[in-house]
Amino acid sequence: MVLFLCFYKFSSTGIDLGEYFLGIRLDRYAHFAMFFPYPFITWLTCRYTVRHQFLSRHAIVLTLISGLVFAGLTEICQDLFFQSRQGDVYDFAADSLSIILGTVIVSLAGPHAVRHLDRMVTRNKTA
Repeated sequence: MVLFLCFYKFSSTGIDLGEYFLGIRLDRYAHFAMFFPYPFITWLTCRYTVRHQFLSRHAIVLTLISGLVFAGLTEICQDLFFQSRQGDVYDFAADSLSIILGTVIVSLAGPHAVRHLDRMVTRNKTA
């Protein structure tokens, strides 16, 4: 979904992401929102569904690094391969801020949330 949103030409929809809200272009809010779920999905995948010990042990670091690389590559690809889109350092900054914030939240709350959900599911199965 992130790739679709990164490469889609929104000018054909009538949505003007060039407007400003609180002094920040709406495009930056869109980039932040697009990349915010990435750390949660990636961390859960590395930590709980992949059976490789290295991925499970280093899930937070891999989440952060892969997210930043992914954000950078989307901006580079926009610039190189799409005439309707261009890479932007400020878009990358919004993507990166989103990934960093999401990774911090996951690192602080993720393991506790998963344990809590596991207890709830286990309790419901035994009841």
